Amino acid sequence: MSIKERIFQYRLRKQPERQAVFPKYDNVRSVLVLYESDFIEKNTVVKAIRDELLKQDKDVVLWGFCDKKEITSLVLPQSRIMGRRDINILGAPKEDIIADLQKRQYDLLIDLTQRPVLPLRYVAMYARADFRAGLNMEGATHELLINTPPQETPQFLFEQIVKYLKMIQTK
Repeated sequence: MSIKERIFQYRLRKQPERQAVFPKYDNVRSVLVLYESDFIEKNTVVKAIRDELLKQDKDVVLWGFCDKKEITSLVLPQSRIMGRRDINILGAPKEDIIADLQKRQYDLLIDLTQRPVLPLRYVAMYARADFRAGLNMEGATHELLINTPPQETPQFLFEQIVKYLKMIQTK
């Protein structure tokens, strides 16, 4: 285990205990979507997922990470791609980025990453989300873990998350 991973695990253990409430999918209004950006920052699949959620009358915010120094995409209230300049030496987002993240409360966090991406794991940990869903990976911080092998695109993972959220209804 790397020193960066050990520090992440330590910070994760220091987080307050969460009381997650399984959401009724139809009642979810705000969604934070985490994803690993492609190198040219086009992210057509993620944008199609965003559009699908918008059609369902959900407020969607996208947070991505691309492992490069210069990010060309604008930082917008509804969309942000972090790069190497946005993280510290330990792989965690810088304090101003965490503060920006925590300004909003979300009903649901959907993590579409297909492999462990440390900056996005920190975002998932620090995000103010009532419920978190994503791929079942070691060290995942989610309440709903989907067991599926990583895919070429995050579309299948998204479909599985929505399927299970719709199937399981709270009483």
